[in-house]
Amino acid sequence: MYKRKYVKEKLVLHFFKLLICALFTGAMSFCWVRYYNPFIPTPFFRLGNYLLAVLFLGIYISFVKVYGGFLVGTSPVSDLVFSQIIAIAFLQAISYVIFSLLSYRLVSVVPFIIMFIAFSVFAALWVVAINTIYFKMHAPKKTIVVFNNVDSYLSLKGIRSMDQRFKVVRTVNSGKTSLEELFDYMRSVDAVFLCGVPSDYRNEVVKHCIAKGKVAYVKPKISDTIIRGGRTIQLMNVPVYRCKRSDTSIFYSFIKRTADIVFSIVGIVVLSPVMFLTALAIKLDDGGPVFYKQTRLTLNGKKFQIIKFRSMKVDAEKDGVARLAKDDDDRITKVGKIIRKLRLDEIPQIFNILSGSMSIVGPRPERPEIAKQYEETMPEFSLRLQAKAGLTGYAQVYGKYNTPPYDKVQMDLMYIANQSVLEDIRLILMTLKIMFIPSSTQGVEKNQKTALRDNTENK
Repeated sequence: MYKRKYVKEKLVLHFFKLLICALFTGAMSFCWVRYYNPFIPTPFFRLGNYLLAVLFLGIYISFVKVYGGFLVGTSPVSDLVFSQIIAIAFLQAISYVIFSLLSYRLVSVVPFIIMFIAFSVFAALWVVAINTIYFKMHAPKKTIVVFNNVDSYLSLKGIRSMDQRFKVVRTVNSGKTSLEELFDYMRSVDAVFLCGVPSDYRNEVVKHCIAKGKVAYVKPKISDTIIRGGRTIQLMNVPVYRCKRSDTSIFYSFIKRTADIVFSIVGIVVLSPVMFLTALAIKLDDGGPVFYKQTRLTLNGKKFQIIKFRSMKVDAEKDGVARLAKDDDDRITKVGKIIRKLRLDEIPQIFNILSGSMSIVGPRPERPEIAKQYEETMPEFSLRLQAKAGLTGYAQVYGKYNTPPYDKVQMDLMYIANQSVLEDIRLILMTLKIMFIPSSTQGVEKNQKTALRDNTENK
């Protein structure tokens, strides 16, 4: 009975996904055949038109997958709509280039503008419809949250806001609850969240969940992330994980450095007007220096001078204490608030990328003083330095400015373990999305100097 219901739900969701794919692909194909194909020097016929339709479908699905436009049930409606619109924008932009190349001229953009608006409206309606259907088919899971300390509990507080997916019926401290007691509580629930729980305790709970058909959601520890990134090998018929320090291939390093150089040169040329206007605005605002340099850490702990547009007052740290920006920080200038919101203060880092001290993708460079504070309570923070510092990275795409260092290390280690050309491209594309999400630049709280919490999860 359960399996039949599961298959039915999957079929319904797949039908809706196929519907939007078919609609967009069909509309793009109709636009091509009706408005552009007849006017190119050598018109396409049946096979060529079919191949273009497959290309449209591939472009759309690829970008929807990258931006998570099909993650119904796990992402908010607004995020799904935004992801769909970005995928549509790429579909339209790439299709316009293709049509223009085939026509040997710049074709009219009017049909593309009309389709973009129509597609965006339909995508929004589609997201609302499929999201409604999904939650009608999936009642909220009765859930137990198991934690070990205050910090681990706070890291899972967002679960309570996901009331459509989870109904938290009990919160349990693993240090005060035996496994027998927990297993008894689990009889009447569907899912268990585990965070910061000792490994032996956690492992028994996970095995119990699998045996009893419960769903276990486990927040990994740093050691788990390192092991997961290891390579699986067989030694004397025994499966083992081989974990070692990151060692990228010569081919990948060459491709990445070449891309960094090309990106930075093109960026300097294309963004020079923006940099000029930004510099002028900063100078006219308070007469202070346009740029500011700050010591940061990159690969293997090497220090370098990062370059940014100055967004704070000249004497922002006159007391000599290193601190992160807070929400509504009075040290930020009027122009600084604007350029930080638009990410314009980050643009000069393309000179760091050109010089080789940074890369396009990699862990964000931290200040030595702040890194030292983090390492005093969490020595693993230095493991981020296995890769060259980057303009964007895994922690920037999936975290925030004020993401706790424990979570930031885990996200950076995920990237370090999976470095590849395709992963770098995916993160660059994802960065385009987060640039329009204000919460990604949210500062630390007023009583904090860094993103470090008072407590640290078990490692």
